[in-house]
Amino acid sequence: MIDELILQVVSDESASHEELVEQARHLKEHLNQLPGVEASELTTPAAAGTRDTVSYVFGVLALAVFTVPTVKRAAADIRHLAEVIKRYQERNKGKRLRMTLPDGTEIDVRDVSEKTLAELIKSVSAPRQGTASVAEKVDGD
Repeated sequence: MIDELILQVVSDESASHEELVEQARHLKEHLNQLPGVEASELTTPAAAGTRDTVSYVFGVLALAVFTVPTVKRAAADIRHLAEVIKRYQERNKGKRLRMTLPDGTEIDVRDVSEKTLAELIKSVSAPRQGTASVAEKVDGD
């Protein structure tokens, strides 16, 4: 698994926390239908002295993209993932998505094309050195 991408639902107008949570959950459902993608609500450690061990961040999803298939996970179709994100953006006028890359760079999704978004996701999803990969079968093996 790569470092997670963060997707945040942001409103261009005033929106309640409940509305942002609902929008994020709707997007999460769509993303989790894609092979090789795992979206979950972002959590943070709860404040000291509270009973909960984690707190949910309103309207924010952690997105893991698997480019190397494992026994339980398929490789992600990154082009389709970018398409789902852009279509969500188009359907939800007045809301926009902000993506935070593992290095902390923030990108407003509506400012990039679907092709650029796919290339960006692919660039941060590529297996790095030290990451387990699927061995290629070579003739004679």
